[in-house]
Amino acid sequence: MISSSLSDILKQIYLFSSMEEEELERLTQICSIHHHKKGSYLFMQGETSEHLLILLEGVVSVFKHDEKGNEILIGLFQPFSLLAEPAILKGVPFPSTAMFKTDGAVVKIELEQFRTLFLRNPHISYEIIQSLLDKIQLLQHNIHLNIASSAKEKIIYFYQKNQDVAVSLKNYEIASLLSMTPETFSRNVKVLCQEGRLFKTEQGYTVSS
Repeated sequence: MISSSLSDILKQIYLFSSMEEEELERLTQICSIHHHKKGSYLFMQGETSEHLLILLEGVVSVFKHDEKGNEILIGLFQPFSLLAEPAILKGVPFPSTAMFKTDGAVVKIELEQFRTLFLRNPHISYEIIQSLLDKIQLLQHNIHLNIASSAKEKIIYFYQKNQDVAVSLKNYEIASLLSMTPETFSRNVKVLCQEGRLFKTEQGYTVSS
């Protein structure tokens, strides 16, 4: 995909799919593509950004640490997700950190130019609102998951919500994302398989329907 022209890439992003060629051309002038290696940080908690961030390739983990230093997973994101748009649009520091779990790329869009030229577009405004609502729902799910759920329920929830992402991750990486030791993760996966709630396939594990 990255070998395509920037305008062709932007057409594939749901925010810009209804744009005319002239609008796309203006948009390309305030965009740039940045490549990242697995394990590199896209942004750190406390930093700020003057660019909108849209994931083009790869998988990004967004997380933060509690007062004991435990990593709390906020979400795993795939193309073509908007990343951290609540903080970016409000102009406040990132409340969490983002790391690439695979090699990947993002498109950065100059925020002030984007506000001036495109934010009044009804389609774009609607999609940004939907993305913000999705982030609120994701946060609510994760608060419940981390406060009230057992290790088994965390694993089930992870595979329900991240089936496509899971194939790119090792078991120890998933365990880390769920704040478990690899041993705890493996033990509970084994029990879930015995209970018929989880099944192993060629692509990894899947939740029983």
